[in-house]
Amino acid sequence: MLISCNKIPNKKKSAILKKNSDFSFALVDSIFKINAEHWNSIVACGSEFLELSFLNVLEKESPENMHFHYAIIYRSDKPVAITYFQVIDFSSESFGSLKDEENKEFTCVITDYLKKYLTNHLKRSADKINMRLLICGNAYVSGEHGFTCLPEINKTDVVDALADVIYLIGRAEKLRGNISAVLIKDFYADSLAHAAELEEYKYHDFLVEPNMIVDIQWSTFEEYLNAMSKKYRNRAKTIMKKGLAIERKVFDAVDIDKNSKKILQLFNNVHLKAKFRLASLTPGYFAELKRTMGDKFNFIAYYHSNELIGFRSTFMLKNAVEAHFIGLDYKVNKEMELYQNILYDYIQEAIDNKKQQVFLGRTASEIKSTVGAEAYQLTCYIRHRNSLSNRIIKPFVDYLKPSEWVPRNPFKEISV
Repeated sequence: MLISCNKIPNKKKSAILKKNSDFSFALVDSIFKINAEHWNSIVACGSEFLELSFLNVLEKESPENMHFHYAIIYRSDKPVAITYFQVIDFSSESFGSLKDEENKEFTCVITDYLKKYLTNHLKRSADKINMRLLICGNAYVSGEHGFTCLPEINKTDVVDALADVIYLIGRAEKLRGNISAVLIKDFYADSLAHAAELEEYKYHDFLVEPNMIVDIQWSTFEEYLNAMSKKYRNRAKTIMKKGLAIERKVFDAVDIDKNSKKILQLFNNVHLKAKFRLASLTPGYFAELKRTMGDKFNFIAYYHSNELIGFRSTFMLKNAVEAHFIGLDYKVNKEMELYQNILYDYIQEAIDNKKQQVFLGRTASEIKSTVGAEAYQLTCYIRHRNSLSNRIIKPFVDYLKPSEWVPRNPFKEISV
């Protein structure tokens, strides 16, 4: 059933209440209820991570604390935009090291008393913190994967309709429990002019760790190494020499299934170090991705002395390689420079497949810059269910702000 946006109470300022919307939309809570023809008529205009094949894996292999909503936005009965939501119930375990940090880690615009109260509350009641977060976008992938529209549609208008969709999802979710906060992620700099419309709905913007991206300009991996300055080229060769004892194996879905327990253990070695964790993985996640996506998803296992010590996973996009989750055995990581070898392997994979970019994701920004990645700023928008809660959640948002790091340039300076 189509729902008109005009029927939804608008939370904006009175001056904006006069704006009329000619959008309507279909909202469903399962991928099996989507009008696939209408969805597919839009998806090519945006992220490949909005394709139904990928979203089907996420729904099929979703953790217990996650469920979904999907909306198709129409104008004059014609589909013009699509949007995707994840709902995550999380407790104090999602805050990682947050509850163990000293009070000084909080940079809060409210009072020192509230900062102290929140820190002490986390330490005293760590097992009692439960929140329900509605995400427009994808907790598993960095970037703009929450919605897209036809090129002739004004994106600012779509953001208005998006706010209305979120309002109705909030009403529907009351059967399960109230939404604690809404997070709309991740906007690159060239999308902020449209995203700023969310401020009219009392969303607050904040920066998160940048997406680290390598622009591929080389025909061979040897060309890539030769483009480096002597210091970084020697460093790369030393790292790869340490990794000579590592054996790489290409896994199919059967291989992934056979090793799923160890793979999940290696993933958690990395995952549990994160200071904020929205969602974990199921044991069948990687195998289902491989079965469903075939050559569009690669899984490489790293062995030493016949023991699985790490893995990396990759989405092969039309023009780019998207580094997905990795797993590491930290006992051998430094000795063999396992993580650094994984980064170089991602770049070689992109060069060999003639891709234009490598998306290395967030975290470890400085290390990723040493292999040639540049930082692309990401902005998120968040809104809590009332103004007081909006202020209380700010310490958590501030804690997630980008860490300070020093960008490195491994390449030779080009004379002009």
